[in-house]
Amino acid sequence: MLAVAAAIIENEVGQILIARRKMGKAQEGLWEFPGGKIEHNESVEDCLKRELQEEMNIQIQPYESYGEHDHYYGSTHIRLYAHKAKFVSGVIMLVDHDEYM
Repeated sequence: MLAVAAAIIENEVGQILIARRKMGKAQEGLWEFPGGKIEHNESVEDCLKRELQEEMNIQIQPYESYGEHDHYYGSTHIRLYAHKAKFVSGVIMLVDHDEYM
């Protein structure tokens, strides 16, 4: 099983941040909540802070679990942990994505 975390970041007018995966990446062209793979001995919250810093150059503060979901891509089992998070600081600069809204 591959553990993955996703951040649900809502702004003051109720818009939620999503990003489109770059061409050449797995699931290219698809929109997703930003996040990534949870490393060994890493919490969901720490993973999200690290991934959003690495992938988008922003700092966030996860504050509440939104739930988890198991999904299967053929023989690959992914468990997605979604957390609500608050934007803290930074200016979005995309690394693994080519667009966001």
